[in-house]
Amino acid sequence: MHVVGSRVWERKLIHVLAFRGSQPIMTALSNNVEDFHLVTLSSMVFFMQAGFAFLESGSVRAKNTTSTLYKNFTDAIVGCFAYWAFGYALAFGDGNAVFGFEHFFLSSIGIRDRELVHWFLQYVYAITATTIVSGAMAERTKVKSYLIFSFVCTGFIQPIVVHWSWSEEGWLRSGIHIDHFNTTVRYEDFAGASVIHVVGGVAAMLGASLVGQRSGRFDESGKLVKISQPTTTISILGGFIIIFGLFAFNLASYQSLTGFGDGAVYGVIAVNCMLAASSGCFTAMLFNHFREKERSGQWSLTTAINGCLVGLVAISAGANSVYPYGAFVIGVVAGIVYVITKRMVVKWSVDDPLNAVAIHFGGGAWGVIAVPFLHHDLGLFYRHDKVSMALIGWNLLGLFVIILWTLIWCSLVFGILTCLDILRVSPDCERKGLDVTNFEGAAYAQVQKNKVFVKSQPSSIHLVSSLRKMYGNRDRNSSSMIPQRWRDRMRKKQEMLPESDANVPDGNESESKPNVRVGTTTPLGDGLEMSVV
Repeated sequence: MHVVGSRVWERKLIHVLAFRGSQPIMTALSNNVEDFHLVTLSSMVFFMQAGFAFLESGSVRAKNTTSTLYKNFTDAIVGCFAYWAFGYALAFGDGNAVFGFEHFFLSSIGIRDRELVHWFLQYVYAITATTIVSGAMAERTKVKSYLIFSFVCTGFIQPIVVHWSWSEEGWLRSGIHIDHFNTTVRYEDFAGASVIHVVGGVAAMLGASLVGQRSGRFDESGKLVKISQPTTTISILGGFIIIFGLFAFNLASYQSLTGFGDGAVYGVIAVNCMLAASSGCFTAMLFNHFREKERSGQWSLTTAINGCLVGLVAISAGANSVYPYGAFVIGVVAGIVYVITKRMVVKWSVDDPLNAVAIHFGGGAWGVIAVPFLHHDLGLFYRHDKVSMALIGWNLLGLFVIILWTLIWCSLVFGILTCLDILRVSPDCERKGLDVTNFEGAAYAQVQKNKVFVKSQPSSIHLVSSLRKMYGNRDRNSSSMIPQRWRDRMRKKQEMLPESDANVPDGNESESKPNVRVGTTTPLGDGLEMSVV
């Protein structure tokens, strides 16, 4: 019945299109297909927020997991308000070469206007730039200060860059005209290598520098100290989700589906993304493996994940305009750039838990530089004339201005937050963990159990003292001298003792310190012991 029904609908569609005036119907059908296509891809890009949440929570200590998840969740909410109010207007509203000044609060866009689809796509792009900063400032940043920055970045800093690069009125997009060749050279950034990733990477670098290092991250000589062990399963899940989202990210930037040859363009984008991700991963793994002296003979899963990500970030500048072997070259160099940039950040004593600067700033900047050389039509490797040289200069100029713009405004925002003393949490809060000090509870039961145990510890020691007073100096190893109900109670107390966990450093520290020597055990008989930690 299903096959018969589908054939009936096919015949009806043919009859409808055979009528006069079928062109409007075809146009409407084409528009609907493209709009649904963009909304679907945009939703996949939005799902990257979950990937960032998993990757970040798997890379930080367990006592700060809830804080990390909360910031990844709420920056999308805050960003929605900011982009609705004035972000989209500044980015794509009619205006001048610097910024737009129309569509504030989407007031001039009708309820059935196709531009709403475009708004949703650009919104998920904007919050991606902001989320990059979350990982670089993890484990020591106050939530309210991060949300303030999220609002400003999503609503103002990033949209201005978008207007320059992607709006038809923007000065980078308008480009320069070369009369001799009758060609206009425009800024080449197809899917946001600079517009999104460089903006996020520069903001991450500045934010991580101004908020300061995590306690104990560097020793007195400036050497990096490993203070947390990544949760491998959660990290790799987040990495896969982000990789999946970046494919949708680059595919959605084409924004056309029903024209002649559009399918082939999507094929080129997908192949280039896969080649860049694979070559970036492979190069980063090998380069890191043979250069990291203290890890001789060991492989790093984190480096493999980040190598894939930096390859996808770099190819986003020209995913639709380079040959597959060009994508392979971009990925190979991106992997090397990632390792070198990561080492430079550590050398500068900047604490970046997620290596966001190396991935997004390093990969994005390299991608913008590589496109003028490898562009299939205008690249220097294929066209040795003034056009290719002009494209190199124009892309370098645009990259420099975007970095400078982001530095100025992020310095202003983070500087004000620092002066108001609302950027970084207190040392005591950082030591205990943001989950148990700023939120209702910890993400993991072990962390919450440690908190409960510490609070009840003095009463446990008081119980031991009471038992000794009741039974004097009798043999403490004799189980017959202790009532069964007391032995049962102490067995439960012993079960609550936390095991050593590398993911939860400093999570079981207490403000109240009992008057008992730390590190001792008190025998209670019947194989029971009361430990004081």
